Amino acid sequence: MSEANIAVVRGMWAAFLRNDGETANAAFDPDVEWDGTNLPDGEIAHGLDAVVAHVRRWAEMWETWEVELEDVIDAGEGRVIAFFRERGRSKAGLDINERHSELYVVRDGKIVYRKGFSDADEALVEVGLGNSQRAARRASRRRPGCQ
Repeated sequence: MSEANIAVVRGMWAAFLRNDGETANAAFDPDVEWDGTNLPDGEIAHGLDAVVAHVRRWAEMWETWEVELEDVIDAGEGRVIAFFRERGRSKAGLDINERHSELYVVRDGKIVYRKGFSDADEALVEVGLGNSQRAARRASRRRPGCQ
């Protein structure tokens, strides 16, 4: 099941990054809970319409904005963590180049919960994996033949 959950999150991200909102939105349960308390507005939104509005507001803040998905990992118990880099310049003139993460809960092939983290490693702490697990996973990927 964990590979299937990872595929749901990867598929949503792939659709989002190619600007295919319809396919990205289809990955979410209609009653999804979207925890954006890591952001200045501090909102917890419920339902797909609220998620779409949140993403639209965030995207409209930027003069230039790009997002690169770095990794998606299984965190157990239906949880998946996505690590990504955000780069851009806000309309207010703020430049960013930061790594973030998002924790997802997938149930019956749909994302039912999402929580954002401004510090990428906070999601690991949230699920009890901590920083050492991430460091070990990265080290194994650097060795030839390890994936």
